[in-house]
Amino acid sequence: MTRTIHQTLHPHRRASHSSVVTTVAFSPDGETLASGSWDGTIKLWDVRSGRLKLLRTLRGDWDEVEAVAFAPDGRTLAGLGTGWDGDPFGAVTLWDLTGGRGQPLIRVPGKLDAIAFSPDGTMLATASGDHRSVTLWEAATGRERMCLPEHRGPVWSVAFAPDGAMLAAASGVVPAIAERMGDDPLGEIKLWDLTGPRPREQAALIGHDYGIVALAFSPDGTTLASGGFDRAVKLWGVAAGQEWATLNGHEGWVAAVAFSPDGSTLATGSHDQTIKLWDAATGQELATLQGHTGNVYAVAFSPDGLTLASGSLDGTVRLWDVAQVLSWKARA
Repeated sequence: MTRTIHQTLHPHRRASHSSVVTTVAFSPDGETLASGSWDGTIKLWDVRSGRLKLLRTLRGDWDEVEAVAFAPDGRTLAGLGTGWDGDPFGAVTLWDLTGGRGQPLIRVPGKLDAIAFSPDGTMLATASGDHRSVTLWEAATGRERMCLPEHRGPVWSVAFAPDGAMLAAASGVVPAIAERMGDDPLGEIKLWDLTGPRPREQAALIGHDYGIVALAFSPDGTTLASGGFDRAVKLWGVAAGQEWATLNGHEGWVAAVAFSPDGSTLATGSHDQTIKLWDAATGQELATLQGHTGNVYAVAFSPDGLTLASGSLDGTVRLWDVAQVLSWKARA
């Protein structure tokens, strides 16, 4: 049985940017939500009351914000954006959230699409669609550690395993480009072993029909979830490097995936304007959350797992109370 939940929003559980909201992330203590937008801003929201109260608006050396990430200690926020100075460039700025100003860290030619902190907070990984590569950087200095090239197509998403021993990178082409240019359409996830002196490619996971744009490890690191242009969500066993479930139900491409903190629930956001909640152990669809009026680009669970944040083409950030759905699941 699948439940469809139409959100009747309290006015303070929805907030806006002036353009597409591309990214959302909760601070590790769950008190703050960061959202980023193509309007060029990152907004920090106090969510302790269950409502969105604007704390600060941050601006970096870019025109559009593509991604944000909190450092594991919660004291630093990384913002990644794209700017144009004749040609596109990617930029990363770090903010000391204890009161310091933003510090530009990285600026490179070409667009950057995703960013992630290593679990120990010492490294940043960025994904480049233009260069089909992943780069590892020292988080403290912005010094490039190494570049991981030779991905199947533009790299759209990166994720560190919870223990920091592995990095996953998702790549592949947009369907229209594959058809027009005759490119290999299959999406690919590369798993990189980070335990040695240099990263080593451990596995290449192929199963999506087109590019893969969203990745998330389960909290215990045993499962990897992916979403892509083929409208499918796939679950992979990390140790075996094998797909064990395909979750179908979205009618648009899947732009975001996130596990609940206890690993029991998977949330997915799609260009069909909906968010779906799935049982992460069985792949059963639990609920569809409706309310956005544009493509859903970002989803994130709060650390206590009771609230889901989302960002959309409609310019809004929304908070969803998923406790009701999760309690219903527990009784089923």
